Amino acid sequence: MKSWFPSGNIYALLLSGGTGSRMGAKMPKQFLELNGKPILLHSLETFLNWGKTKSIILVSNKDYIQETETLSAPHLRERDRIVEGGETRHGSTLAGLSALQISSNDIILIHDAARPFVSADELDGLAKETEEFGVATLATRNYETVLEEEEAGFRFLDRDKIWFMKTPQAIRGDILKKLLEKPASIEPTDLCTWTQTHGIPSKLVESNPYNLKITESSDLPLAEAILPLFQKWNKD
Repeated sequence: MKSWFPSGNIYALLLSGGTGSRMGAKMPKQFLELNGKPILLHSLETFLNWGKTKSIILVSNKDYIQETETLSAPHLRERDRIVEGGETRHGSTLAGLSALQISSNDIILIHDAARPFVSADELDGLAKETEEFGVATLATRNYETVLEEEEAGFRFLDRDKIWFMKTPQAIRGDILKKLLEKPASIEPTDLCTWTQTHGIPSKLVESNPYNLKITESSDLPLAEAILPLFQKWNKD
């Protein structure tokens, strides 16, 4: 992809509010090391090295603000911030957004800090589609047979129409402003379900196959195995 720059500013929210409960670890997963470096720093450096964000907002669990600051402060720029998250993912998203002053043509990317395998080209593609369509998300295609459980058995779904949602997800400033004026009637699970409740569809941008979210204890050794594969893919 040729070098691309937006007409407005780009902001990034890194959601880093986990407590490590599903990992069974003594510390939140974002602080666990992947190839000798905390997972949070892998994700943070992806956006810093991309070089197109006006600011990055790290949204941290309230009990780990100090740890987040100690780890990330040496890497943060003047406009970057660390803010306290909410009780839910959506609450943390709103907390991160409240730290920004956005214009209609700005682009806001929202990313799980526990997803360290995203490339600069993917960020370019996602932001470019968001500038045009308003809302976009990275997603991967499905190549498996998919079943939906029913009372009488199973129903086969059309696997060619099944996608797996990933992050980053992104939204243009004018659409975000409209959403913030209308509180969600139900708790959204992510940005795209939030926009969908208002009848705003998301543009799907195909993600690389290594875009793993590190959630459970078995994911960490898997991420260690994926890292060199992702690095090779990212160079090719």
